[in-house]
Amino acid sequence: MKRLFLVAAITSLVATMASISWAAATINGTKSNTYRVAYDAGVVSPTQAAAILAKLDELGPGVNVAKLKEILSKVGVNLSLIKVIEIIPAAQRSDRIPLILLLANPMDKAQAIKFGGGAGRAGGYQ
Repeated sequence: MKRLFLVAAITSLVATMASISWAAATINGTKSNTYRVAYDAGVVSPTQAAAILAKLDELGPGVNVAKLKEILSKVGVNLSLIKVIEIIPAAQRSDRIPLILLLANPMDKAQAIKFGGGAGRAGGYQ
């Protein structure tokens, strides 16, 4: 569990540093956080996660799975490695921000949902 937390903390830090505009929006609060993303670190890199979030912020709420797949392809994610692409509405999670799951193993769903409930906008897990 400590290892998972450490990996999550490092991944969040790298994702934050990867996009200066994203970091500024988070710090300044000038732009809302539209989505949280929990992804398999073996399938999506922190740089790709930052790019996905930037695109999602551009588009705003209401993105569907088809549009999400298009975004994933544009940032270079290998869709054949992802077995679960799911957008979980905020109300379903008792939260105010929807969660996007990008999973290589469907058995990781519960772990990813738990991980995605954290304070970070994007996080990888292993």
